[in-house]
Amino acid sequence: MATDNKVITFNELVLNANDLKKYDRASDKYMTVALLLSAYKTWTPDNEKDCEEMMKLLMNSPTVENSYSAHTKQFVKDRMMQNEKYRYIANSYFKGATVENGYDPSTPLTLEFEEFPYAPQKSNMYGETLTIDKVMVKSSGADSIRSISVYKDPKDGNWYIWSDTYGGLLTDVRAPK
Repeated sequence: MATDNKVITFNELVLNANDLKKYDRASDKYMTVALLLSAYKTWTPDNEKDCEEMMKLLMNSPTVENSYSAHTKQFVKDRMMQNEKYRYIANSYFKGATVENGYDPSTPLTLEFEEFPYAPQKSNMYGETLTIDKVMVKSSGADSIRSISVYKDPKDGNWYIWSDTYGGLLTDVRAPK
């Protein structure tokens, strides 16, 4: 069972990498996940670039330099195009969005996260000891809470998305009505 809740509110949309750079990711692991969901909101078949550039910033750290790859790009595209999920999957995580209202979130855009109740994991895979935490977030279109792993890079102090856990937030949700 989760122990602590954290709320992140965006007063304006995060539309591209320049917008994303304005946010502090050193002091808040939840912000990194919130920014990933904001990146997912920008993805469309006509504009994959903004999401891709934001994901690169959120995944490629000084220690783990090439976490975002061609496979990542293709995976995101495949999930977004499947049943036109790009129209609603990211919104399903924001407060006020429901299956019944077509996943139209309330404003300001707000996300609520839960702390993973177990101890973080350690990884020495990249020559540095990385502490990997899980963050949990609820989608109104899913029956169970979703999790994603993040780590704080020791070289720059920012939080980053760990490995391929970004994909868990693109798992199917109920189609909007």
